Amino acid sequence: MKFGKMILKVVALLSLALLLAVVADSQMNRDDPFLGSKLPQAAGEGILSKVKTSSSSLVISEPMSPLATPDLSIAADPAGTNCNQAAFFVTLTPDPAQTTITGYHNVKVKIMENPFGTPRSVAELTLVMPASGSTVHEIIGFSAASQEGQNRTNEITVYLDPDRQIKESNENNNVLTMTGVCPS
Repeated sequence: MKFGKMILKVVALLSLALLLAVVADSQMNRDDPFLGSKLPQAAGEGILSKVKTSSSSLVISEPMSPLATPDLSIAADPAGTNCNQAAFFVTLTPDPAQTTITGYHNVKVKIMENPFGTPRSVAELTLVMPASGSTVHEIIGFSAASQEGQNRTNEITVYLDPDRQIKESNENNNVLTMTGVCPS
């Protein structure tokens, strides 16, 4: 009887360890473990399909394709934007000349507000997007500078790839300026 309970405990412990290992594996190669839900999948791809194993125990991810010249673009989501929250869509379109595109692009996003004529940075984040293309929807909240009056408005500017780390076919569609309104 004691031996059976001990085996059951060992099996439960091993199952828990396996579950934690799977979760940890799905979080590998990301800047922030909380961005796991932000990693969009290209059509027909799973997270583990981009991993190759060799005869050793070392796991190597496929490198980003250096030849592809994608295009990043941004569009507003007015329904989700207010004076202290920016909502927008980020689209990465792959280079149509490339037939095989693998890997991911780390897309830096910087959000600035300008409530009183003095711009200030309110958020920075990195989106991990498949080089084969995808669209993600982001809603970023922040503490807006306080304002008197009936309706508070805030000019919000979102910059994609502000340091121009990703070579693109069109660098002119990476900035979005919106006005967020909060009723008093």
